Amino acid sequence: MHSKWEKLLKELANLCFFWFFGVLFFLVFRITFISIYHKQLSQAVSANEIAKTLLMGFRFDCTAVSYFLILPFLLLWSLSYFDLFKVIKSTRIVCQYLFVFLSTIICIVTINYFAEYHNQFNNFLFLSLYDDQKAVFNTILEDFHPWRNLMAIIVCIVVGIFILKFFENKDFIYRQLLKLHFKGNKTIIIIPSLILFAFSIRGSVNDVPALRKWAGVSSDGFLNKTIINPYRSLIYAMEDFDEINILNGKNPYLNEADFYGTFSKPQVSDYLKKQAQGAMIEKPKQIFLVIMESYDSWPLMDQYAPFQFSTQLRALKNNGTHFNYFLPAADATFDSFGAVVTNVPYTGVNISKIGELNEPFVTSIFSQFKKLGYQTNLFYGGFSSWQNIAEFSKYQGVDRFFSATDAGGDSNSGTWGVEDEKLFDLVVAKTDMTKYSLNIILTSSYHAPYTVDVYKKGFPYRSEKDFPEAMKPYYDGSMTFEEMGHLWYGDYAIGKFMEQATKKYPTAIYSFTGDHFGRRFINSKPNLYERSSVGFIMYGKNIPKTVNHTAGSHIDIMPTLIEMIAPKGFEYYSFGTSMYAPQKAMSIAFNKIITNDELYYLPKEAQVEKIELASMKESQINATPLVSDYNKQMGLAWYCTMKGNAIKKQ
Repeated sequence: MHSKWEKLLKELANLCFFWFFGVLFFLVFRITFISIYHKQLSQAVSANEIAKTLLMGFRFDCTAVSYFLILPFLLLWSLSYFDLFKVIKSTRIVCQYLFVFLSTIICIVTINYFAEYHNQFNNFLFLSLYDDQKAVFNTILEDFHPWRNLMAIIVCIVVGIFILKFFENKDFIYRQLLKLHFKGNKTIIIIPSLILFAFSIRGSVNDVPALRKWAGVSSDGFLNKTIINPYRSLIYAMEDFDEINILNGKNPYLNEADFYGTFSKPQVSDYLKKQAQGAMIEKPKQIFLVIMESYDSWPLMDQYAPFQFSTQLRALKNNGTHFNYFLPAADATFDSFGAVVTNVPYTGVNISKIGELNEPFVTSIFSQFKKLGYQTNLFYGGFSSWQNIAEFSKYQGVDRFFSATDAGGDSNSGTWGVEDEKLFDLVVAKTDMTKYSLNIILTSSYHAPYTVDVYKKGFPYRSEKDFPEAMKPYYDGSMTFEEMGHLWYGDYAIGKFMEQATKKYPTAIYSFTGDHFGRRFINSKPNLYERSSVGFIMYGKNIPKTVNHTAGSHIDIMPTLIEMIAPKGFEYYSFGTSMYAPQKAMSIAFNKIITNDELYYLPKEAQVEKIELASMKESQINATPLVSDYNKQMGLAWYCTMKGNAIKKQ
């Protein structure tokens, strides 16, 4: 018969093994994570960088494992006196199995999430709260290998439980503890175990716990993304989402004193009021603004031209104006679309429903173009239920809304809507050539799951061997041919549209931009510009042939169009500035700042990433004074989104 002390030591030994098992589990996960995405490692990465990454990751892992140890650890010290070791043991075993089950799922989900978003959990995780749930589910089924992932989950859980069961009655650690048999041994065991547990749950033996802001210990950006444990990554994602999206929350960009000290006028619109300088061109009958799904800048860059992914758009930019220092408002479709339509910068808040809590935005592109005599039309390649887009757009003042349903689409025509060609056919059919109209077109085909038969359309590549010789060194397998085919198809559909539209609407202005960086690149190492920017192309009568290096973003599209066509003195409201405004040298997007010389990325609690646009030289800096301008604009935009137009202390 074992004494209570011996039973306590046996259970303490099992808790020690549980801790070692958990830490080893996450070590295997992190090494697997790095191995799967090893192509994203920089060529200069050293064994020392890997070691620093694993060591800092170990600190976060200790914290995560300790979450599962808290209850059995506390019960051990509180119930052992009453000889309730059956309760203690049962609780530990349940926590062990929960650890294996939950940790396996979160680690495999993290690996798949990274494939799409090139990061661990962040705000994107919560986009599904607003998205078309059926479309999200179908995308997962069709594009994220659910059966392969399910098998991986089952194998990991079975192996993990087998290991725990196999070692349940092993006594190596227990025998080592028994050897500590001397006067005061209980104190020597109890106090250090409490101290070590405190160190473990903090992830630190000093006064600095394991926190996100200290996690970037590697000079390699990809390695830094693997450091934070998936559980902590999920917690940070939830905290970031709540910080920005809680309606009665604090402004995350400016504290109350700074906000009201900076913005003392009675209304937000008082800071946004502008007067047009006078029309630059003859007022066009039709204006088309095409927002292309996942269409970023890199296919338009000269070095990638031989791929011929963007022959149609390249022809348009070469015969029109190409603004190539241009940022999307956000990294997701609706967030960028919402910023284009409302002209309110995306601040981290999804406004698909929040936007209806206050009055329609005075900056709305629809209401302001109606004042210029334009009928406003929105054509969306998906379905009206997605992100509440139909009701949202109508609330912001659109005259007519068309969706995939109007193009003959139904739930079987594609997870996210109809092919771009059908959408553009609908645009041509519904745009009255006798009326002045602003026509915004939001495409959807370049989106997983990829359902267009691109080879039937003429996509030329079936393997790497088909690439032009000069392009083969750029490719490392990071994009599938299915993805490349749909990138090519988006451009192909633009060409078909322009063949019809330029004949029917010869005096129209045609504008093109991407909704966000497509998160897909020809290799694993896009630079900051390549993984950030979208193009903005204008084409049509009286549009000059030029490449314009003025810094801009989505919120600058509306004022650019207004200043081109509005009469002198026309009053409008805008967070952005015309791309033709004298002295325009900067534009701001979510977590990004672009100037006429440099692009900055402002990750939370990490160093600022910077790229010089002329040389494409990248670096990291501790801070930039431009953050002050960033916080002022984003602080005002957040207030406008969450609180409305009136500026008053809450």
